[in-house]
Amino acid sequence: MSQLTDRTSTFNTHALWKQRFQHYMKESMGYWQYAARSNFIGFLLFLVIVSSYYYAKTLQRLPTDYPYLWIVLLVLVPLVASSSIRTLIRSADRMFLLRIEHEMGAYFRSSFLYSLSLQSGRLLLGWVAVTPLYRHCLGTEAQPFLLIFALLLLLKIANLLAHWQEGRFATERTRFVSVCFRWVASLVLVTIQFHYSSLWASLAAIVLVFVWLIAFRFAGKYVIGWDHLIAKEKQQQARLYAFFNWFVDVPQLPTRIARRGWISGVTRTIPFRQDSAFLYLYMKTLLRTEMFAIVLRLTVIGILALAVADSTTARSVILLIALVISMIQLTSLERAHRYTFWLTMYPLEPQTRAGSLAFIIWLTLLVELVVLSIPFMIGIPIQYLVVPLLSLAFISFACGVVLRRKFKKNALLEAE
Repeated sequence: MSQLTDRTSTFNTHALWKQRFQHYMKESMGYWQYAARSNFIGFLLFLVIVSSYYYAKTLQRLPTDYPYLWIVLLVLVPLVASSSIRTLIRSADRMFLLRIEHEMGAYFRSSFLYSLSLQSGRLLLGWVAVTPLYRHCLGTEAQPFLLIFALLLLLKIANLLAHWQEGRFATERTRFVSVCFRWVASLVLVTIQFHYSSLWASLAAIVLVFVWLIAFRFAGKYVIGWDHLIAKEKQQQARLYAFFNWFVDVPQLPTRIARRGWISGVTRTIPFRQDSAFLYLYMKTLLRTEMFAIVLRLTVIGILALAVADSTTARSVILLIALVISMIQLTSLERAHRYTFWLTMYPLEPQTRAGSLAFIIWLTLLVELVVLSIPFMIGIPIQYLVVPLLSLAFISFACGVVLRRKFKKNALLEAE
């Protein structure tokens, strides 16, 4: 028994974190190589260059009394308040590390610092993006760049610390109240910082921190909320796998199913015939998995971007980019049932698979195009309707010819 106690007390949790982090980075870098080979990095750089160009052109015509605060809040508040900690915790840790949970400080400090560095980088990029707009509207009254970022960074640290404590709360209701408080507090503090000064925002931050500490002082807590940490880690890893699944088949990707009865009922219109089996299967897969949620979010982001853009050229670029990104995401639908063995047990015609996939992607993009065309056409002459029509021709060619051939080729390779 004494030997077991000695082994437990000398367990190096920091070394455990380094081992898991190295494995995590090795796996991630392997997938990033596939992303680089698919020209995704080049497309991202092209998107940044084009966006920067039209951003600068827009600022030249933008009046100095433009209500910049709404855009600043839309960009910075989610980057400040949305806080998560990559712990790399596994399901088995609930059993094997439970006895040394009081000695896990070094492990979780390392995970906290990693998460802070990653999210601070995203926060810096967000602040760099809105700084030209901020300086254009305020001019000489603008506060120093580093001063504002320093306060934003302190807010991010406070949110991460609060997020860690939320993982220890015994009830989901307490956790939900704390999350709502953090988001509202972040919104208030960023507003005070840009509307008044960093000094007033600092004083308000101190008050709100004390309010949070008093409000949740007597909340029931665990030493470590293992179940919550494991669930969050699985969720974050699934999101990362879903992103990499755009470029390569990820066998570790779990499939999350959501019923979505309000939309999945459209499959009732598909004829109950043998040649419609793949159409029904992949339509259900699209509507009840994370792909539908991603396309929906891309559409909402596209609507907001079109509403903000004030030039027809910028709107045209935004419309095309939204459709291209959605198309790239939808191509992963092909890999949804690659390892579903029971499909070979039924007398289905494999050649109908490529056509069904291409048609579903085309139909989804068509609906997205119709929705995006509404904000696109607001306030511009009717002759610019040619842009949505050209976009329709583009997605029709891409789906009907390019993707259809690609899916047929992949099906032949799988059959060999």
